[in-house]
Amino acid sequence: MIPQLRKLLDSHRVDMDSIYSGMADGRASQDTEIALRERVAAARYDDYLDAISKSHSIEVMDQEVGRFLNGMPKGALILDIGGCWGWHWRHLAKTRPDVGVLVVDFVRANLPHARNILGDLVGDQVALMHADATALPFPLDKNFSGFDGIWSVQTFQHIPDFDKAVSEVHRLLKRGGLFATYSLNIQPHIKYLRRLLGRDYLTKGWVAGAFWLARASREQKQCIETMFGNEVSERWTEVLYSPELRIIAPGRKGSLLGKLDAMLSNRVGFLGWLARQRSYHCVKL
Repeated sequence: MIPQLRKLLDSHRVDMDSIYSGMADGRASQDTEIALRERVAAARYDDYLDAISKSHSIEVMDQEVGRFLNGMPKGALILDIGGCWGWHWRHLAKTRPDVGVLVVDFVRANLPHARNILGDLVGDQVALMHADATALPFPLDKNFSGFDGIWSVQTFQHIPDFDKAVSEVHRLLKRGGLFATYSLNIQPHIKYLRRLLGRDYLTKGWVAGAFWLARASREQKQCIETMFGNEVSERWTEVLYSPELRIIAPGRKGSLLGKLDAMLSNRVGFLGWLARQRSYHCVKL
């Protein structure tokens, strides 16, 4: 295991399946969500990337990961909150062999899938931990000064206590470190179509029998800016990709439409009303 990960995890228990234990007491408010996601994780997947392409655009997110890694210093240590199957880091050995990534998820059943996807990266450049985003088990002391980057995709939108999760990010990020969080955008055209069909379009609240959902909002952006005391920049991604409209072809690995979609990703709001994702990026001063 690369030194920065070994030093961080030296005092944590690791189970026989190479997954570290860092979970505090359970979160009763999200027991239903955990059970739902455990059922999804229990399925067998013969083609992981095909399964992923039904929920995320692989070409778009590969580009976003590259942008994030380009901003990391040599020997960086990255925390991926809600990393689930860990697929964002599958090219890490080729693109940034100096970087270490800790993937944490509060659904333990997701992490064996990450081990399957990442293979030999786990135990070398990547470590997996069962942990809660609002109570991460890393005290700051002379042995650990924080992460160089904290990355999260469609996780903070499902955390009811958003402020507490952002507070943990701020606590664990080094000065000069970068926080990037991607969430579902509020899309006016999808909202209109759903209401035209007599269906709800939830922007913030509990999805009955499932999970909490709070789409990206000015309130969230302001929370991050207040916590960090710094300006947040935004990006809009997944313009062509739309599972809600059953347009999933751009999500597939190697898709030309996916590559075009990655090119349409932007920071100035161009086509922002169409984009499925809105992300916030902030540096700790």
